[in-house]
Amino acid sequence: MKLFLLFLCLSFATVSVAASLVEGRIYLKNGSVVECTGDNRLRLPKKSGKLKIFRDAFRKTKTKEVLSAGDIDSVICWHAKTPEFARKLVWASDPGWMWVYVETPRITACIYSKKGYYIDTNGGMLVLQRRRWFSSSRTAYFLRKHGESEFQDVGSAYRRSKDVFRERIARYIDDDPELAERIRRSNAYRDKTILMLRDYDPTKY
Repeated sequence: MKLFLLFLCLSFATVSVAASLVEGRIYLKNGSVVECTGDNRLRLPKKSGKLKIFRDAFRKTKTKEVLSAGDIDSVICWHAKTPEFARKLVWASDPGWMWVYVETPRITACIYSKKGYYIDTNGGMLVLQRRRWFSSSRTAYFLRKHGESEFQDVGSAYRRSKDVFRERIARYIDDDPELAERIRRSNAYRDKTILMLRDYDPTKY
């Protein structure tokens, strides 16, 4: 799946509600699926908030449904104009709602943004970042191997990649020593370093 990672640096701007209303499919932990297509929309969640669904979203008859984050396994969503670029969100008690950036049968890498997300008309997922003179809102990468129950925070998604970040990733996947060493020797930016995890395969050894 083609990946788009756009960091939007905002000082005082806000994103309109319409920009965060998308089509999608919600997979619940009880096995049922909630469809949000046609005249229905879901609002992209942020932090650990509940997921809101709007039926007849653009009519006076609009109604709202609210789903608890803990009841949801995953959300597949897309902009109505570009349904071919579907994005996936998952929720964890720590840190909250995350965008799945890399997913293989062996490992999952997510991006958490405190300020939230929205999908552009071209299908790209925008990770919102508010920056001020002395601080910025949190964006971070989280990793989880197959069989693990918790995600591990491996560092900021916005800073330039340094040896300490690559070393942290390499130690996490030290059961694939070949890839771990390749990551240590790499000079890639953080997003490219994370994409290297698509090659993670400890079953080779």
